Amino acid sequence: MQKQFRIALLSLLAAGAATLPAAAQGVPVSSNFFGVNYWYSQPNATITADLNNANMKIYRLGGEELNRNTSTSRDWSVKENWLPSVNYIKNSLNGEPLVQLSINLTDAQVTTWVNYFTSNGVSYFAIGNEADPSPDQMSLTDWVTNNKPYLGLSYYGFRDRFKAIARLVKQANNNCKIIGGDFRLFYDQPISLYYSNFISDVGDEYVTVGTRKIPLLDTFSFHYYDSQGNREQVLTSRFDAIQGYLDNVNTTRHNIDATWTDLRMAVTEVNTEANGTSVWKPYSFTAGQFVATMTKLALAKRAFCVTPWSIFEHDGDHGATDFSLYNPDNSRRSTMHHFALLSQNKRANYMPGDQETNASYSKDDLVFLGMRDATGYTVLLMNNSGTSRTYSISLDNTYRGTASARIKLEGYTGVSTDLRTGTISGHMSILYRLTAAGTYEAKTYYDDNDAAPVLQRPTALAATAGPATAAVALYPNPTTGSFALDGLAGPVEVVLRSLTGQQVLRQQQAATTPVDISRLAAGTYMLTVTTGAGEVLRQKVTKQ
Repeated sequence: MQKQFRIALLSLLAAGAATLPAAAQGVPVSSNFFGVNYWYSQPNATITADLNNANMKIYRLGGEELNRNTSTSRDWSVKENWLPSVNYIKNSLNGEPLVQLSINLTDAQVTTWVNYFTSNGVSYFAIGNEADPSPDQMSLTDWVTNNKPYLGLSYYGFRDRFKAIARLVKQANNNCKIIGGDFRLFYDQPISLYYSNFISDVGDEYVTVGTRKIPLLDTFSFHYYDSQGNREQVLTSRFDAIQGYLDNVNTTRHNIDATWTDLRMAVTEVNTEANGTSVWKPYSFTAGQFVATMTKLALAKRAFCVTPWSIFEHDGDHGATDFSLYNPDNSRRSTMHHFALLSQNKRANYMPGDQETNASYSKDDLVFLGMRDATGYTVLLMNNSGTSRTYSISLDNTYRGTASARIKLEGYTGVSTDLRTGTISGHMSILYRLTAAGTYEAKTYYDDNDAAPVLQRPTALAATAGPATAAVALYPNPTTGSFALDGLAGPVEVVLRSLTGQQVLRQQQAATTPVDISRLAAGTYMLTVTTGAGEVLRQKVTKQ
């Protein structure tokens, strides 16, 4: 689809303020939820400014390079080499550093590192990084069941060393928070084989400091680089499996000490993968939709953070290890655009919802994500398929409208029942910002031909008749062939007149059906849309 300019039109009267908030609050969003991996040299001023604008909160300092320490330019085993990065995160990015402690540190080094970094304002530590072997390196069952080592440690060797380091960290400073074990294979076999064991083996362990029992693990973390195009339904089952293991150990944790917080999950590295068989690449548009889908599933499980890998890597060369969130010209890739759309429009709570089953297409074709709080609502809709879909989104937990894709979200009691409706093209993402009343505030379009998302805010428009309660967007405008109305439901009458008043089109249609003007001459026309409720909305439309 060609890159398009979109013009929004808004009726004059907005719906009244919502009654807040009788409904349940939803799932709280961690204050540190949106983050990023910062690894290579200090980002330049342009990316620094962009990271601040993106509203990232937690910056993970680490990676497999630290464990292996093969860098010729910097010795990552020297703690002082990390301090400039820590200070940059705190002072230039207003962020929270998450510092990795190598699984290979000695006991003395662990205590020294923790004292050093806590004295420099660090509260969060990760232990280990990608401890597990991949199937092409050795059998996972050998690593776990047969206790065979990988990089010097079997699963049980890694687990025991992790616990030893965690005890030293908590003894040095029991206010620190520990994240681990950074496993990298987010698939059914490793989840059942050793994610489950690690959560149960470490999740209820503690160290006694004075009269307090301090848990060794605060957040269970994993990585995921997808190459096969896995979508929401498959990924959901994996998140559910991990959450089941966390729920089990949390029962034990609460029996040990009722003041302990729940053990939660974190996705500390995530992206797509550019190997020879990949169906998508980290620098592709669909990679951004994948990262946003993983973000949704983590939000739904009250995750501590999601930190995509990484700011900039290997000069953005499109090679097998280029997982950059930025292009060589400092512009954002789709991964960063999608993630920043959510972080910049963050609300305090994840909003539960569902999509009606439709036999004509898979639920995986469309992914939705909702967040809410007393200031308003954020709704992201992503079309993963190459086929356009009509959609309707309600905030009153009821399927409404006649669109092919009907989505219901759990807004607060008293929220407006106005639908967000329209047509979403193939490989497109649309983000709504809605007021506390649930009415239209702004809309962002982004598709695989756009260099960046396009924000459209509505313009004031006088309604010549009717209640005028709907907020309507018209796009694309200008158009070469057709345009869609977004924000109306039911039947409408569409009339187009030339600027001299000559009627060139008049038809009755569903509000979600695109209006075809491909046969009209190039020029500017006056559009009049009359709804079944008697609203009359007007806007100029340009045919190129």
